[in-house]
Amino acid sequence: MVHTDKVLISQQVPGVTADCFFRAIGIYLYKPHVVNRKLFGASNLHTFSYRRRGRRQCDSAEHPNESNLDVAGLLAGIKERAAGDMEKIVQSVSSVCQSLGLQDIQAVDGLDLNKLDFEELVKDSGFLVFNRFLPRNLAVFHPLDILAVIDFHSQSVSFVCLQDTENNLTPKFAFSVQINNEQLSICCTDEPSLDEKTCTWLRDVLFQRLIKWIDNNMLQAAVVHSQPSSHKNEDPLLSLSLINDLEAYNRLYSELKSKYGTEMVKMWPETTDPKKYVYEDVAIATYLLLLWKQEREETGSDRLQSFVDIGCGNGLLVYILASEGHDGLGIDLRRRKIWDLYPANVVLKEQPIVPSADALFPDTDWIIGNHSDELSPWIPVLAARSAYRCRYFLLPCCAFEFDGNKFQRQNSGVSQYTDFLRYAREISGVCGFETTIDRLKIPSTKRTCLVGASRTYSEDQFHEYSGKIQTFIDSRVSGSAKGSEANWSEHFRPRESVEKVRNCTKLERSIVDEIVRIVFDALIAKKRMASEFPGKSWNVGGKIAIGDLVALIPKDKLNNLKSECGGLQTLLKNNYQIFQVLDGCVQLRIPTRQGESSRSAEELLKKAKKQKNPRVVNLKEKPCWFYSNHPDGCPFEEQECKFKHC
Repeated sequence: MVHTDKVLISQQVPGVTADCFFRAIGIYLYKPHVVNRKLFGASNLHTFSYRRRGRRQCDSAEHPNESNLDVAGLLAGIKERAAGDMEKIVQSVSSVCQSLGLQDIQAVDGLDLNKLDFEELVKDSGFLVFNRFLPRNLAVFHPLDILAVIDFHSQSVSFVCLQDTENNLTPKFAFSVQINNEQLSICCTDEPSLDEKTCTWLRDVLFQRLIKWIDNNMLQAAVVHSQPSSHKNEDPLLSLSLINDLEAYNRLYSELKSKYGTEMVKMWPETTDPKKYVYEDVAIATYLLLLWKQEREETGSDRLQSFVDIGCGNGLLVYILASEGHDGLGIDLRRRKIWDLYPANVVLKEQPIVPSADALFPDTDWIIGNHSDELSPWIPVLAARSAYRCRYFLLPCCAFEFDGNKFQRQNSGVSQYTDFLRYAREISGVCGFETTIDRLKIPSTKRTCLVGASRTYSEDQFHEYSGKIQTFIDSRVSGSAKGSEANWSEHFRPRESVEKVRNCTKLERSIVDEIVRIVFDALIAKKRMASEFPGKSWNVGGKIAIGDLVALIPKDKLNNLKSECGGLQTLLKNNYQIFQVLDGCVQLRIPTRQGESSRSAEELLKKAKKQKNPRVVNLKEKPCWFYSNHPDGCPFEEQECKFKHC
């Protein structure tokens, strides 16, 4: 631990153990972005293990305090000798450590604090971890090299930034985190570089997160202890675990974001949120480009991989991959507006995919399924049956079965999404793939992907496995119908190419007017004068539950609503200038003057969250419904009313 004279914060943590403490520290050390949104992540540069010199080997005159590791001297010594140059670290670590009474300095490949057996650890041992903290915005910030000294003897971890440059990414001064007698503390030396802003961050952000992580680790340890032994060795899923160089990922993502993302957000013609979809596809493209680069390096090939993106949607992923030199094709059953904006080298086809012998891609290296909906379970199948050397990448979202029906969860103990991931992995295994699972860094809660890059069988068994795959598909499809070469699942039907609008906006105007009048009459029958208009008698009516209003609507009109998949509530919300729908009840919306909002704070908050591309609407062009239909007319004169009196 750093020799300190300033305790920034300290708190009792009853029942805390060494493993819960060090695993919580590991989150900050390897995932610093969870406490600092300016960071992208961390890349490990070097890790060394050490042991303290034993009492018999240690000269007490030379090392009078061998029970207390001089971490401050260690941090200062390495920082001085490295001089910001990581290449000098390997040469300097051994000599600095030995001068401070440490021995057995050995390089370690891949330290994982979650996998350490703390009961078997030698208490006089520890690790020196050199990590590089990677910023999200490389145009503003530079990567920073961090040294962490993990000391099991004092149950502490000390941190120091090896660069002296000004930064807003990590504390500029050395600090340590320690657990002692179930007391968690953050300490630092009282030096000139100490600034109150950083101290506040250590107290209010990092310390509070550490407390939370330790509590979670303690709870998880109790749960795992009660589970069968078969469940205790399941490793947590790490982000970008298949990418060898996180720093390369960070650089490439920054380049692609600048090259494609910024301009694409400005020109985005779709109704979807460009900041989500554009940067998500930039991240997916970054991942695939590096994954494919690693594959070429492993095989010694210089040829860029080809691909087919099934269910390509807006085609942005195809555009980026094609622009980066990969020969590819995007297929979707519905054309998007943005397709017309792409250059000629971006090949996009509007056609449905029916899984069959006619939907194979024997000359394609990779098949991509990025939120491919009802085709998601088919992606491993299409890759497996296209060619022995065809691979796949699947990022599933909505869960479907082979016949196009919604996937039914088999395990009630997990979410449908988690259970579908298990099912997709099972499909991949049946198809003969060595399946790996990874987690992407994208703005989505559903960011787990499956990668099938190699097979579990030899090429001469290819046709044998095609038969096994079809048998499995038939076993998952209800009924006696079996798949054929023309259609591997007899019941599968692709979605219609034209998306039907199902929000009650396509109902005949006469039906809408009749239902609006029925609801309006029921509300004003509960006579109540509005207090908002002094000196005027304006009947605001009462409040009625939607379920009670449904009983007033003729059955044929309700059937019309159901055909639009909207229902009465949707229709009333569409007529928001007349009605207010909150908590399952309906009432008349009290008019407000021009320039005032007639919506509640709750409604405005919901609208702000949903609205992606707000546009200004001139309400004065629309007729005032109350002026023409309310028995008391509109409570405002035309110059005060938001709507037109006519």
